[in-house]
Amino acid sequence: MKHRVEHGFTLLELLIAIAIFSLISIMAFSGLNSVLFNKEVVDLQLQRLANVQRTMLNLSRDIEQAANRPIRDELGSTQPAFSGGQNIDSTVFELSRFGWRNPAQQTRSTLQRVAYSYEDNQLIRLYWHHLDHLQTDEPVRRVLLKDVERIEVRYLEKEWSSSWPKLGADENTEPGLPRAIEVTLELKDWGKITRLFRLQT
Repeated sequence: MKHRVEHGFTLLELLIAIAIFSLISIMAFSGLNSVLFNKEVVDLQLQRLANVQRTMLNLSRDIEQAANRPIRDELGSTQPAFSGGQNIDSTVFELSRFGWRNPAQQTRSTLQRVAYSYEDNQLIRLYWHHLDHLQTDEPVRRVLLKDVERIEVRYLEKEWSSSWPKLGADENTEPGLPRAIEVTLELKDWGKITRLFRLQT
């Protein structure tokens, strides 16, 4: 009676199998790592896009609902309904606007005072709880967009100007509102974005 001899794997065959398995594992991990990295980049770009769109929506709502309503500041001086390009602090422009929603039915106006500020490469939106500023009324601040290298605003009446009211305008006459505003944001990653807003004058 013959006995069947069973052969197992030799050491060389085991080493070759382990090497092949290791190579496949490295390739699979590299592919997975690349997919995860690409997903992270895409998620960051989508978040950036959402922030830019939200910023443009805020600008559009505020500017296009501008109200020709001057205010009094903390010192009691009259400030125009809309002002910009005056190089005051870091303020880009400031305006009164319609459409301040009041779902809680609080005793307050539906007009709102809003400003945009450029600080530390950030575009910041500010608003006050009262149109006429009180000395105790601190603005509510919210960062809209980061990595903004530059912001430029132009105002249109009969021609474009870099400030509103125009330089040399009669200080005793309320300048009203510009007809349109052009806002250019220069972003660190996306370059220049220009948007034109028409006011309801």
